Amino acid sequence: MIIRVTGGWVLIALFLVGLPLAAWWVGGRSRFWSRAEARQMPELELREQMARQHGLSAAEADQVERAVFQGSGLDEPRLRAAVVDWAQRRVDADRRRREARPGLRGWLVLLGVVWATGVVGWVTFAVARGRWGDVNWFSMTLYGFLAFRAWRRATAPARAIALNSDAPAS
Repeated sequence: MIIRVTGGWVLIALFLVGLPLAAWWVGGRSRFWSRAEARQMPELELREQMARQHGLSAAEADQVERAVFQGSGLDEPRLRAAVVDWAQRRVDADRRRREARPGLRGWLVLLGVVWATGVVGWVTFAVARGRWGDVNWFSMTLYGFLAFRAWRRATAPARAIALNSDAPAS
């Protein structure tokens, strides 16, 4: 009995201490995390480059960045030019990233469609049986909101180009 209790406590201690240490160790050695950090650096460099190239103050750079990532238009011609330039660079970078892994997007779309079909089917059968409580409506609303935000964020640079220039978005 004492061995089982002690073994349980040792297992819990290993789980609480060992798992975070293992995650820290793997995260420091993983190429994935180093690539994720490297992807953030060009965005900061791009912001500085846009500020220098278009003569933007920090507040104007914030305004231009917000317009690019929200897909909105600005009134001042100098800022509109900066939005178009920055958004076009984002569109080009996204295109290069998609071309580097041509099959990934298709598989992700397929996975998302299969998952969404399963969720919609499950909700439909739960509602048809009158078991409204089986559906976590908060999660459904949250997933819908997150999907909408992801779609808006993905289409924001093209919208920003269309709203800030006379040229059609590519």
